[in-house]
Amino acid sequence: MGTQDIIIFTKDEEELVENLKQAIKDKYTSEYTLIEKHKESLRSLATSISLYPSLLDSQRLTNQKRTMESLLDKLCSRSIPDMILHIPTKAILGRAFTIAKINFFIMLWYIIRERDEYVSFLDILLACIASNVFMLTAEEVYTSIIEDDALALNIRHNAAYLLARTWEHRLDYGVAEFAPILLNLWKARERLIPNFGTMMGFAELCMLSEHTSPLWLDFLQRDNITEDEVYAVEEFIFDLSFEEIVYIRDYLEKHNKITVSREELPSILQKTHIPEYQGQDPRELYRSFRDRKINSRFRARSVLQGPKKTLEEYLMCFLLSSRSMVEY
Repeated sequence: MGTQDIIIFTKDEEELVENLKQAIKDKYTSEYTLIEKHKESLRSLATSISLYPSLLDSQRLTNQKRTMESLLDKLCSRSIPDMILHIPTKAILGRAFTIAKINFFIMLWYIIRERDEYVSFLDILLACIASNVFMLTAEEVYTSIIEDDALALNIRHNAAYLLARTWEHRLDYGVAEFAPILLNLWKARERLIPNFGTMMGFAELCMLSEHTSPLWLDFLQRDNITEDEVYAVEEFIFDLSFEEIVYIRDYLEKHNKITVSREELPSILQKTHIPEYQGQDPRELYRSFRDRKINSRFRARSVLQGPKKTLEEYLMCFLLSSRSMVEY
């Protein structure tokens, strides 16, 4: 890829940026200049990434040869604290590039969000932010699977392959190219506003499943689905921890209540705020995943009841153990 061919934005992103620039050019010159400056910074970062060799090609340094296979073996043999010093520079810069793009679009959001004449840009802008957050989160899902030594090596190896593809192609493909089932799941969750109600989650699960891949139903309907996987689904649907869900159910039983509303949750859980993962701020997806991941790791280390992985990890482990990795 030559420097003249560097891809900073997808087609939709490029169209958004150019249309927005033209819309504000004459009225808000300082903001226009700021957008141009940050766009050029993104181009410089993308150019730097493109100068590094492909992760998919073979390379030789003195008497050592690095191949795609050796890269996957290294990723699967190293613990995550050590992995940061062994993954390719291109991958490190690529992650920074994704975060830089998210920050760029967040900047655009701040520029237009309180200016009514640009309200037509908001939906596509939020979609662009979401797409890049999805990419960042997909990397985290694959990395979490790789670092789990208890998983079968073929699952971790397949996750490493997908992670390497993500690193290599982030400039020319979107997240839909290498994580379509995760993308569909996250988009469906973005549309979902939990009712809580009886805390059974049936209505929410039906709404979620209407907009996801048939593979999602394969995951849910298999005979050997575990209790922890069901708990992980509930965490994902309600955006509450397993412990909070159990506490609320116990509260309902203790107080002879059948249902609970969102407005009641802060007082029941003694929290000032109940996080909401909705489309108004796509970064909430990443927050939700990280919270669930941290909690699941703690349960696994402490041998506590509840999910030991996030729903995304359980889902990808199921898929990567039973089907070709190139589908996901």
